[in-house]
Amino acid sequence: MNTGAPWMTPQEAKSRVLHHQRKLHRWATADKDKRFCDLWNLVCDPATIQEAWTRVRANRGAATAGVDAWTRRNVAHHIGEDRFLIELREALRSRAFRPLPVREWGIPKKGGKIRYLGIPALRDRVVQMALKLMLEPIFESDFYDSSYGYRPGRRAHDAIAEIVHLGNTPALYEWVIEADIEACFDHIDHRMLMSEIERRIGDRRVLALIRAFLKAGVMTEAGRFERRLTGTPQGGIISPLLANVALNVLDQEFEARWPKTQGQRHWQRRKGFATYRLIRYADDFVVMVKGTNAQAEMVMAELPNVLKPIGLTLSPDKTRLAHIDDGFEFLGFRIVRKPRGNAKPCVYTFVSDEALASIKRKVKALTKSDRTSLTLTELIWALNPVLRGWAAYFHHAAAKQTFSYVRYYTWWRVARWLCRKHAHTNWKELCRRYNLPGQPTEGIVLYDVGAVRVTRYRYRGSKIPTPWNEVESKVMMPSPSDDDIDFLGRLEERLVGR
Repeated sequence: MNTGAPWMTPQEAKSRVLHHQRKLHRWATADKDKRFCDLWNLVCDPATIQEAWTRVRANRGAATAGVDAWTRRNVAHHIGEDRFLIELREALRSRAFRPLPVREWGIPKKGGKIRYLGIPALRDRVVQMALKLMLEPIFESDFYDSSYGYRPGRRAHDAIAEIVHLGNTPALYEWVIEADIEACFDHIDHRMLMSEIERRIGDRRVLALIRAFLKAGVMTEAGRFERRLTGTPQGGIISPLLANVALNVLDQEFEARWPKTQGQRHWQRRKGFATYRLIRYADDFVVMVKGTNAQAEMVMAELPNVLKPIGLTLSPDKTRLAHIDDGFEFLGFRIVRKPRGNAKPCVYTFVSDEALASIKRKVKALTKSDRTSLTLTELIWALNPVLRGWAAYFHHAAAKQTFSYVRYYTWWRVARWLCRKHAHTNWKELCRRYNLPGQPTEGIVLYDVGAVRVTRYRYRGSKIPTPWNEVESKVMMPSPSDDDIDFLGRLEERLVGR
């Protein structure tokens, strides 16, 4: 292909990249054994570099600097975007590009632990995005249908919908193995990961670039350089894709054990064997088992052996066996089967206690007494995105009462904040001054979580389209809203994959 094409408009670059992605996805789907040996030209294509920069620049993380201290604003003000991209592309084409160490940043977690994120340099993020644009359509053709984390067109609600589908009549999968991988991103074995990548990618230049990113090392918060022999930095653009490639070994093992037809599953159970299905979202997964308690325990005992070849282990504190009637938590939802009058029992999803506590902590932090220097308008501007994103994520659960409670709690916190801000003013005067509980100042209204409509999320099965389907115009493909993405990024470790 012609890689000497000049810089083009963002729309032209996006269209050209989509054209390449559709071809790669079609070829990878048609031939499961095909190896792609000439991807370097596509990675270095001006359209790929330009589209990668457009996506990185639009990300909120573009304002966060890596070890080189460069941000989106620095590029625009000092050297200009065109020169930045030209120099980056020339470094790639001449094989002179070398990734910089990622900047490590610790985020406190519940229980006193710390989760470490790796922040790559801005130039490295652009190259990682270019790699992802070309690699993702290839590996997507191999991924497991019931894997939902960090994949285009898929979301956490699809994983929940499949659990509900398997727990309800007629499937009636009653035993649930809740599992969580211990520090997944930190412990992925590099040799195993590269062997999985080499199964599909034969271009040595692309493979060398991926190895360079894996071996780039980390600059700790103390300013000390450390080289990591395992793992891929959490926070890197390409890291979720690499984690899915590694965890696909786990997926393939369970896919091989899953009888393809309903008749085969019935025959297997008549012979006294259990049938079970893995449902994974990043490094959080559950195994739905139809069989006895003893059979479910046998399946759970096999999990460590399946994970051992990829260098991963299960978290003992977060791995357990439960009956669906007793309920369990997954991705922030409380999932439990309940009776409903004379009808057959039904699987319901509720907001988990941890997710409710999470939004309360956030609201409480935003309405503390040390923030009374803000105006009411500024406070509402801070609260609304948090409330809107949380409600958008949980509005498919049986959450009407929970939403009403969050509305009450939020208004109570705002009222306390107002009373602290105006310590010598009575509540009646505050209501008159701020037009409460109606529309406050300047037309900025506090987001009403209690008015959010609860709807059912339908199970889409294996027919979830990708952005590279040629029949894209004929298939409606729902995608997460900005609020969903924002909330998923803020949820604690228990609610999403780490």
